Amino acid sequence: MVAVNERVGVIQASVINGIDAGGTMSARIQAGYDEIIESEPDGLEVPISDRSAQFVRGTVVTQDWVKAVDLLTGTVGTYVFHERQSGVAVATGYIQHTITNPVIHNVRLDFNKGGYATVTFDFECRAADELKTIADMWGMLDDQAAPTYVTAARGGWRIQSTTFDDALDLINIYHVTAFSFALKLDLVKACNDADVAYTCVDARLDGARPTGSITFQDSSITTAQLKAQQLALHARDTLVVTVTQSGGATAKTITIAGVVFDSLGSNAGSNVKFTDYTMPFRITNDTTTQLTLAGDNKIIAIADLV
Repeated sequence: MVAVNERVGVIQASVINGIDAGGTMSARIQAGYDEIIESEPDGLEVPISDRSAQFVRGTVVTQDWVKAVDLLTGTVGTYVFHERQSGVAVATGYIQHTITNPVIHNVRLDFNKGGYATVTFDFECRAADELKTIADMWGMLDDQAAPTYVTAARGGWRIQSTTFDDALDLINIYHVTAFSFALKLDLVKACNDADVAYTCVDARLDGARPTGSITFQDSSITTAQLKAQQLALHARDTLVVTVTQSGGATAKTITIAGVVFDSLGSNAGSNVKFTDYTMPFRITNDTTTQLTLAGDNKIIAIADLV
């Protein structure tokens, strides 16, 4: 029997819920059954079992980091991406994946000095009706033409400046080497009655818990306090991070409102070039001026530097 080469790889051209997710690095898709029911043995050497609650879910990493907020607020539709087939002519050498109703419920931004920033997002599929199965939620087409190239606004490989700011006070944070921000929504889902898969999947904005962290090498001292100590003792404020974009494109600012630093950690020793400080933070709301994902008082805003 002659072996048939059916390998694929080189993921590209990702578009999810109408949002171009260029610079795709990986897409980890899972499918299966969430509920496995087993009987009591009662004389059987192997119990009887049944399975239900089919699912399709995944995690995607791309370098088009500026789309982070758009991914969370986009209209649920489809996730389409392509993979290159091995040993097949380029004209018809791609497999197209189409995943239906992917509900994005978790987004994370990661910036590290010396590398492009990434955005990671998680999704859970919502079955269109009670009869839909894994095959309906994750479809594939063979022998497809090369996909249209999807651009990406890469950057974030250098953090130019960082401030912790309000109308009365401003703290500059120098020598920032890493920064992250995550927004996880409460995911609720149900598979019941005659449902084959999850027909109810919702990502709820209420009760979201945005968090993040910042790592820097700024050891300046003011009034006998390290910069990290000043930040930890400071009240709720706005964190603004300015990052360099690729190819000389306009730098971007990331503005995060309602930031509170709860702790700090110092890393010093002969095995590190310079002492650094890592400070996790969280977002706390204001009952008067409420923070939202959209609207005038945004939890996080990404914009061109002006």
